[in-house]
Amino acid sequence: MPSFTSSSNIIERDIPSKSWGKIVVNSIVLFSLLIAGWEMYWRSQGAEPAYINSDSLWAIERRKVGKDSVVFTGSSRVLFNMQTDIWQQQTGIKPIQLALEGTTPLGVLEDLADDENFQGTVFSGVAPGLFFSGFEYRKNARKAYQQEAPSQWLGQQLAMFIEPLFAFMEPDFALFTVLKRQHWPEREQIKPYLDVRALAVMSEDRNTQMWSKVVNDEQYRKLAIKIWMQGFEPIDKKTPEQIAKMQKNKEEQIERAVAVNQKMLAKGAKLIFVRMPSQGFYTMEEGMYNPRESHWDVLLQETGAAGIHFQDYPDLSKYTLPEDSHLAAQDAITFTKDFVSIYQNLNSKTDYGSISAQ
Repeated sequence: MPSFTSSSNIIERDIPSKSWGKIVVNSIVLFSLLIAGWEMYWRSQGAEPAYINSDSLWAIERRKVGKDSVVFTGSSRVLFNMQTDIWQQQTGIKPIQLALEGTTPLGVLEDLADDENFQGTVFSGVAPGLFFSGFEYRKNARKAYQQEAPSQWLGQQLAMFIEPLFAFMEPDFALFTVLKRQHWPEREQIKPYLDVRALAVMSEDRNTQMWSKVVNDEQYRKLAIKIWMQGFEPIDKKTPEQIAKMQKNKEEQIERAVAVNQKMLAKGAKLIFVRMPSQGFYTMEEGMYNPRESHWDVLLQETGAAGIHFQDYPDLSKYTLPEDSHLAAQDAITFTKDFVSIYQNLNSKTDYGSISAQ
């Protein structure tokens, strides 16, 4: 039958006579079966539905910050360890979780310091390797808050209907990601690099807990530690120029922190630095590159800000960290309860600059 007609030529193309309704139905059934199979596979691996830690989800929480808000920021250790629901149970206040994995918190702190509407309390994690280097992996999250496109906003709203339904929505479980991680032949002059695997489960309000597979699967846990260790090089292998650059970086980050705390104090806000637990490989690596006395202690001394270091409190340092850097989900609950008690005790002191335990 004629399928296309122009003013000058007539082109005839045969359209096969098929039961198109049946084809559409079969396609939908096949698609549904493939989706169901992919979902069942990941559920069998221990995966569970969760919200994706997207820039737009972070922006939603950032918009909740009000005059007297309690805010958590930092990197993944604050994200995993500080449970917002437990904090709310203990204090009656729901904190806002703004920590971002693999990222210095200084960009977020500067944003909060410049926010004239914010006069609340900020707990900022200090993961030494990130904080004192200024490394920022997730800076696009602030961009999403400051200038989110309508399409980004709409996409996030739609995603929040779908993400809680399917475990396979986690980006780490995407088909091409899985294919990329197969044991392919190595190419010359290409150094293999392992991406960080899925480690956490996130709720709608960004409250986050360690994925149970990290705790229960020894091989997966060892892989996580192997990924943390890749690229490590003893400090005595560094050149004098590299050492000088690290020192300069540290000084610049502390200067940024000083400016942040001055702005916070000027408007009546509180900034409290927090050193979360670390163990194993990180005890060695952080002690080598970022010793407490020349980094954490100097940070508090230069900024005059308050600080809570896990090594000063048996209740904060009693845990075994499955992959050396983050607390297991159940431990994060008791950790948060103990942290609240410690903070409330310290908060009774009038001189905030003196509450860091020595």
